Amino acid sequence: MNCLRKQSTGDVSVEVNACPGPDLRQILEDLRCQYETLIARNRKEVEDWYECKIEEVNREVITSGQEVETCNNQVTELRRQLQALEIDLQAQLSQRNNLESSLAETECQYNTLLGELQNQITCVEQQLAEIRAEIECQNQEYKTLLDVKCRLEQEIQTYRCLLEGGQQDLIHGGGIGVGTGVGGGVIRTSHSYTTSSSSHCQPQVPPCKSGDIQGKSRLCT
Repeated sequence: MNCLRKQSTGDVSVEVNACPGPDLRQILEDLRCQYETLIARNRKEVEDWYECKIEEVNREVITSGQEVETCNNQVTELRRQLQALEIDLQAQLSQRNNLESSLAETECQYNTLLGELQNQITCVEQQLAEIRAEIECQNQEYKTLLDVKCRLEQEIQTYRCLLEGGQQDLIHGGGIGVGTGVGGGVIRTSHSYTTSSSSHCQPQVPPCKSGDIQGKSRLCT
């Protein structure tokens, strides 16, 4: 190796004729410009996309906020309506309870009044029955009295007829005037009676005969 080193210690000059190579600095500068342009464009696109997305998100946030506010307003209104309905429900329940109490009181009063009316009706019916029985009894008594009256009128008519017939017989037979009489005689009469349930009684008076009187009788005017 030392020999070889000693042998290569000479100077060597080599010249090469070749075309000049590309300028790497310029290429790098062009690449850098292209990358910077691409980066700027990408940044611009990203910024635009970000701004669009931010605007969309903001719009969505605004819309969502409005919807949330609308929903909150609706919830508030529904709560207010719920409270109003609960108050109305309580009022209706209270009114129903009052009406039920009033109905129960009215039914109690009606039952009491109905019982009183029923008792009055029962008393009136009893009084009517008593009055009817009394009327029937009075009717029977009236019929009896009417029958007695008819019999008495028949007897009076019969006696009157007999007295008139006796007076005529005495006047024509013995010449005795009215107002005088001779005792000791017996008057025999026959009577027939008829009764009727009507309000008017027609007496059945038998005809007077002079043969019914036997003997002498006292005449009274």
